[in-house]
Amino acid sequence: MAAEVITIGSEILAGHTVEANLVPIVRAFAVEGVRVARHVVVPDERSAVGEALRLALGRNRVVITTGGLGATPDDLTRGVIASLLGRKLTLRESLLAEIRSRHAARGRVMSPAAEVMALLPAGAHALANRVGLAPGFHLEIEGRHLFALPGVSAEMRAMLSEEVIPRLRHAGLGAPRPTHLLRVVGIPETALAQEVQPLLGERVTVAYLPCAGRVDVRLNAADDPPAQRALTETLERLRERLGALVYAVGEESLEAQVLALLAERALSVAVAESLTGGLLGGALTRVPGSSRVFLGDVVAYSNAAKETLLGVSHRVLQHQGAASAATAQAMALGARRGLGASVGVATTGIAGPTGGSPEKPVGLVYFGLSERRRQRSFRYLLGGSREMIQDVSVTLALNTLRLHLLERLDLLAPHEERVAGLS
Repeated sequence: MAAEVITIGSEILAGHTVEANLVPIVRAFAVEGVRVARHVVVPDERSAVGEALRLALGRNRVVITTGGLGATPDDLTRGVIASLLGRKLTLRESLLAEIRSRHAARGRVMSPAAEVMALLPAGAHALANRVGLAPGFHLEIEGRHLFALPGVSAEMRAMLSEEVIPRLRHAGLGAPRPTHLLRVVGIPETALAQEVQPLLGERVTVAYLPCAGRVDVRLNAADDPPAQRALTETLERLRERLGALVYAVGEESLEAQVLALLAERALSVAVAESLTGGLLGGALTRVPGSSRVFLGDVVAYSNAAKETLLGVSHRVLQHQGAASAATAQAMALGARRGLGASVGVATTGIAGPTGGSPEKPVGLVYFGLSERRRQRSFRYLLGGSREMIQDVSVTLALNTLRLHLLERLDLLAPHEERVAGLS
């Protein structure tokens, strides 16, 4: 069955905002056996939104809109849908009370203009928004299903999983295809494909989804016993072949896996960051419950900060430089000792686009690892933009810590750079 996604937002077409909702919708729908056949982006204009909706409802059984559900003048979605379908907008008192309550819980006085968020087209079912303020809604029109969701990604994702998918299942739409997800780190996509392809069972298909140094391997098969046996056997063969390169089977994130390993071993971690500027600590603290094992993050960008906050010696910085194995080890050691952690992890390097040299080019990155008995450092040369180098560096730092906890740092042997004299 086909579906269509309509993204509403002039700011996206102007290049001011990145469209972040399509991928999670496509992935969630694929699991349910619903194929997203078309995606359109339209500006916040009544005629454009109305025409996109008219065409989409004429050719699909499921239509999703994102955006335009707030309380500003350019939020047109609910009004356009009501007009297109010839339905009145009606005030839902229960929604209005809930919106008022959410404002009050956040210490805010609700503006009268916000009451528009409690207006829904006649016959629409409200979709709860536990993350934000504006509810979504669901309309069934002669066997077609229209879902209007917020444009804010966190709100949309929550509503998608908690409201939309259950309603699709209840309506008997789609045909769920069993799938397995392997999450892999530490091997390039092309090299990974060479390992995976020979091990695929008959009628098992694979998709590779790389992002920031990690690769998701999604395995699919038909919903019949022979294909499902082949899928299960393929999964086991791949887990055996890839070993510690697999950090999760399922949706668990790399940072969540690292924190779980620390908790299992009753260990704590402290972070010191230079080139990643807080991104590594931010990734760890996005995981609920991280405070059980994550003690703190020292962002020491300047050399003076490295000396003052982490105890990196002036001599090391002067003779080895900030982008060096010695500095990475000293930063990790300083964070571990300063915060009283079991393990210290550090990032330093040259993210660019300037600051490189023939000896130390842009993309040169060092990771330090400190524990009570030993200090280690690992060297990489990364490519891409400044943002890409920083994002991949977060992945590499997390993976370094993961492999340390698994006692598999042998996998990083080609990247290890030894430094004497630190304890």
